[in-house]
Amino acid sequence: MRRGPTSLLVARALTVAAVCGIALILALVADPGPILIALAEKATMMLPGVLLVRAVAGPAAGWLPVAVFGPLLGVGISALVMLGLWAIGGRGLWLFLAAPGVVLALVPFAHRVRERWPFPQTAPGDRAALAGLLLIVPLVVGAPFAHIGDEVRVGKAYRAYFTADYVWRRAVVAELAKGDLPPVNPFYRDDALHYYWLPHLPSAVSYRNGHADLDEVLLTNSVFTDVAFVAFLFGLARSFVPVPSAAAAGVASVILASSFEGAFALLENWQLNQPLSLVRYLNIDAVTRWRFHGMPIDGLQRVLFYQPHHALGYALGFMGVLAVTGRRRRFDPTAFAIAGVLLGLSTLVSSFAGLMLTCVAALWEGCSVLRWREWWRAAAHLAAASLPLALAAAVVTALQYVDQGGNIISIGANSVAFNRMWVVTLLSFGPVLMVSALAAWILLRRRDGRGAVFAALWVTCAAFYFFVDIRDHQDVYVGWRVGHLWFVGSTALAAIVFMWLAVQPLWTRRLLGSALGALILIALPTTIIDIYNTQDIYNWAQGPGFFWTLILSHEDQELFAWVKANTLPCAVFQIDPVQRGVEGWAYLPAFAERRMGVGLPISMVPLRKYEQGSARASWIFETGSAESAHKLARRNGIQYLLLGTPERKRHPSAQARFDAAPEFFEPVFRNHEATIYRVR
Repeated sequence: MRRGPTSLLVARALTVAAVCGIALILALVADPGPILIALAEKATMMLPGVLLVRAVAGPAAGWLPVAVFGPLLGVGISALVMLGLWAIGGRGLWLFLAAPGVVLALVPFAHRVRERWPFPQTAPGDRAALAGLLLIVPLVVGAPFAHIGDEVRVGKAYRAYFTADYVWRRAVVAELAKGDLPPVNPFYRDDALHYYWLPHLPSAVSYRNGHADLDEVLLTNSVFTDVAFVAFLFGLARSFVPVPSAAAAGVASVILASSFEGAFALLENWQLNQPLSLVRYLNIDAVTRWRFHGMPIDGLQRVLFYQPHHALGYALGFMGVLAVTGRRRRFDPTAFAIAGVLLGLSTLVSSFAGLMLTCVAALWEGCSVLRWREWWRAAAHLAAASLPLALAAAVVTALQYVDQGGNIISIGANSVAFNRMWVVTLLSFGPVLMVSALAAWILLRRRDGRGAVFAALWVTCAAFYFFVDIRDHQDVYVGWRVGHLWFVGSTALAAIVFMWLAVQPLWTRRLLGSALGALILIALPTTIIDIYNTQDIYNWAQGPGFFWTLILSHEDQELFAWVKANTLPCAVFQIDPVQRGVEGWAYLPAFAERRMGVGLPISMVPLRKYEQGSARASWIFETGSAESAHKLARRNGIQYLLLGTPERKRHPSAQARFDAAPEFFEPVFRNHEATIYRVR
């Protein structure tokens, strides 16, 4: 169907607006050189996925499946091949050509699996809908990204929201860039980095070989990944609805209006006659945790803020689920082998999400086998999917993702999930659950079998939410993954509702449209407040155990520069992790890019060894004699002690003791903020 000149003009205008908006964010976070390098790196990694999807979908599907599924597929497969080249000694920028080049060898064979899956067919309105949807990226992340690491009067500012994910990502990429395999744990001496670090490897290669600031490397990567992730969500929705505008509306509504927590906080302040502006001092997307001690659920806007690794993992995992649930042939071991590859990749990139999505696919297929009583099919499909999944598990083991020092996953009722369950669920999931319920009714009424995949997703999410826990994450880690996976799936459900609503009689359309609009308006404050708070680096007030903005003073920056220039990348430093607490847990690995003898990382489990080690490290600063402190430091492989303001506060006599014993502790750097001693 041909489009009129007005439609073409709108599509072109939205495309220009989206490109300009994305270019503006990039210009705000990096200089032109790093932007062009990042663009070239991402383009080369995405290219194999684009060509693979083009070969599998065929020319009849048009550009849409290529644009929405290809980029993140290419990044995931290229990163895996890059890991193999890294393992045999590759460390240069040539990896960005070699890794995708290996994947390109698969393209000539991809057409052999054509016709196995129904891809969304390109429609006249897709260009305008996708371009308009991509404007969400600059809308959501533009201001927060522009203020990451901004210079303010007293130093460099990082909003506290980012310290758990973004600052952690700085520490991981800085460590990976040193080239060890497996990478060294910067928070525990002589230990491997027990973390799913594969998605950070391309950033590490870029940082190791380039001359860009680490913030520039990470933020440009985030922007490109966010754009590809939003495009993927559009493709996911279009897989279930043929109307581009409905798909775009569904994705936008879930990203921007998934929670009532912002409205609740504003209402509570109004009822208590308190200034509405007090929401500046709330982690607004975790009100259910703070106010009701329930399970916190993050919206997808937070994936865009600081979790590009999870965005990649979610996309790969959902592609794997679609490969199982959307196949045309009931018996298709090849489809299951490909699904196993995608789900295995998801597990390597975002381990817990990959595990959950593998369970979704298994549950759906199990129910299908029971329905048709085709037990032989179950055996063949299990064998086909098991090989790539087993290989992924072997890679996870070889890379030492999981710390063997204790049980990490707990099975049983999670008391946090059950606490004030109905109120917490309404506030965290309310808008999306209501829309999802309406979509479920529509699918049941139509006897649409595609609803089974959402049922499998819902059952899996509920089981993990209430009965699975990751230890030492305050019983809330699973809630973040469950919320994200349900929201990703709900983009398609919301699209189904918008498409259904568009064909209803006028009075129904007006009534339900008004109700849906009201629902979205009530939910919007959460995202609006979250965007504002995440960019508000001038909120220097004290939060619950931390300051809302992390400030790296000019003296801190002077110290970091000296450390990078005058110590080896493998040097081991020690601060007092107990005294630094949540405020300075990643101080050295993230900003000085040096390892610690022991620290208290909030992103690694189990925590017990870090807590015990930190108590021992604290004693180095407290012990009464410099000789005893020296013996403790040497015994723990510590090469430098850093005595800063937090250490002086807790150990007021430490500096005089160390200064009086240069035969044990040689002062090599000193400013107003800190003194660094080399352990002789």
